[in-house]
Amino acid sequence: MANPRFLLDTLLLAPGEYVIGRQESHHAIGVLRLRPGDAVVVFDGAGHRAEAVILDAARDGVRVRVDAVETEPHMPLRLTIATAIPKGKRWQILVEKCTKLGVDAIVPVLSTRSVVKGEGDIQKWRRWIVEAAKQSRRAHLPEIFEPAKLPDVVAMAKRDNAVLLMADARGENPYAFHDLLGRTTAAVVLVGPEGGFTQEEYDDCRRHGARGICLSPFTLRIETAAATVCAIIREMLM
Repeated sequence: MANPRFLLDTLLLAPGEYVIGRQESHHAIGVLRLRPGDAVVVFDGAGHRAEAVILDAARDGVRVRVDAVETEPHMPLRLTIATAIPKGKRWQILVEKCTKLGVDAIVPVLSTRSVVKGEGDIQKWRRWIVEAAKQSRRAHLPEIFEPAKLPDVVAMAKRDNAVLLMADARGENPYAFHDLLGRTTAAVVLVGPEGGFTQEEYDDCRRHGARGICLSPFTLRIETAAATVCAIIREMLM
């Protein structure tokens, strides 16, 4: 059985002693019943992880010792999913699945047909990411942003010189973009609301260089489309 994993509130993990935060410590002691001498894995969210041993165990702070640190290789392509927010628990499913599939950033997009307008607790969203990273044994934590309007997301992609793709039934097979994605360092994929982007939004994105990708001959829900495009692009570039 794999050792339990905990996020450390540190910018750069290195050999030494650390105190796990209160919430993570409560899980370690109150839920997992860990004790001094038990082995765990800690990570900093920036790609560094390490085997560690518990020195002291208290609910308000578990102290651990790290001897050697490993670095998780970063994907050569920074992948951002800019997506409409689905209703209810489907948003949590989307965030968790995309985290597990290696996305680097998630941007909630507000468009004409958006049903969910972006109200929410971004700290809760970040907790979903941490738990998904721990479960999938990922050492990098993707960023998650406050909701943004579609034109602002398009402008962000242009500013970062990212390839801009749009999930759309009229688009091309994703594998047609293999060479293009292999030559760039950043890509932003737009996933629209249940009713899709309006024709005006679609045309405006195309004028700004967006390329359409068709993920399936069937109609996909938002969270399915977002996870599918993550899986396809990561598999394509492995």
